[in-house]
Amino acid sequence: MEYFRIRQDSRYLFTPVFSNPGEVMQRRKSVSLENADRIQDVSVLFADSPHLLDFPDILDRQFFLVSMEAKKVFAMYEPSMIFKNVCILNNERDEYGQYALPLFRELDCLAEGSEVSLDRTYIKRLRIQQQGGLDSIFKVAGLMTDVVIIRLDVAESLLRRGIRRFALERVEVEMVKKEDRRGKEDVRNHSR
Repeated sequence: MEYFRIRQDSRYLFTPVFSNPGEVMQRRKSVSLENADRIQDVSVLFADSPHLLDFPDILDRQFFLVSMEAKKVFAMYEPSMIFKNVCILNNERDEYGQYALPLFRELDCLAEGSEVSLDRTYIKRLRIQQQGGLDSIFKVAGLMTDVVIIRLDVAESLLRRGIRRFALERVEVEMVKKEDRRGKEDVRNHSR
């Protein structure tokens, strides 16, 4: 199966920059399933700007947020995923955007050959390993930034519904098979 990293489209120049992110959660790393009860069901983030803001379907600079249309697709593929609602206000231009803050299941799947900065905030090359099944949407564990991975069918579903304001990067997947019944060594196949 093919997987992609989904992220904010860098072609949008005037995306929201929040002045009050601490009102949602003090640290970005704390936005997790374990802290779901500590995150309000509805939050307001202020992004005052003299420019009209771009509201793409994926925001990932301060928090990983998805548009309400993308939320519907995510919920179709991961029905048990928890979402918190976020309203982004630009009081200078009297505009707003509605988003959802998904709380992803985090999988420890970072494979050898990935190139990660020492502080684990920047990924130069991403490889994941798959032993058994991976979720259709998940976050890579052990990183200080949100690296959200979606399966090919999720990406296709987003595109079929006209949700296009995001970027996709193909992820290298290393298939790891457990020992078979005859006791052979692990078999590793590499795909791009």
